[in-house]
Amino acid sequence: MTHEAGATPSTRASYAVIWDVDGVIIDSADQHRRAWKQMAEEQGLPYSDEAFWASFGMRNADVIPRMFGVHGPADRITALANRKEAIYRQLLAAEATALPGARELMAALHAAGYHQALGSSAPEENIRIIVTLLELTPFLDAIVSGETVTHGKPAPDIFLAAAARLGIEPGHCLVLEDAPAGVAAAHAGGMRCIAVRRAGVPDAPGIEAADYVADTLRDVDVALVDRLLEV
Repeated sequence: MTHEAGATPSTRASYAVIWDVDGVIIDSADQHRRAWKQMAEEQGLPYSDEAFWASFGMRNADVIPRMFGVHGPADRITALANRKEAIYRQLLAAEATALPGARELMAALHAAGYHQALGSSAPEENIRIIVTLLELTPFLDAIVSGETVTHGKPAPDIFLAAAARLGIEPGHCLVLEDAPAGVAAAHAGGMRCIAVRRAGVPDAPGIEAADYVADTLRDVDVALVDRLLEV
């Protein structure tokens, strides 16, 4: 059923779109990959691209045990994560570019009356750097980092926290994701989900569980969001 003919900014005001960041707004996967690889080389830890992709989208505290077999102590994991993020931010500052259609869709959703938030596993400092570099502040009502919740994706904590910050019930939220863990997190939170494919990368198992899978955000518009949320 489609309700887009009756959708107005006032009706959309009780709905929200929650954005993942990496792979959705910005394609910084290669910067993450290079940062993890450099950190691993510095620390004498094993690294493989296969292990990187298997944990992509998760929080650092969950990635490090999976990727490197390092389970503690906590200050060791924190130090490794901090070094990786320092390398990543250096790369990001020099190379950040919005993915096709991302900023345009965010602007259109804002103009249409949707509330919007970022819900990312990334450290908050990384998220805020991206928001500044891509000039996204005018379109956003909230930012939630995986650092601030108890469980990372595929648990729904990040997206539920974003919905709470916006004051929107989870069933009125749609998530934009690129990773299977994020799709699972959205559905675990009772939210709809649009998954965006990564150009040149085979679909990861689980991404097809999204309510809609797009090749690029240029294929997503306000009417599609209205339809999926039944606004």
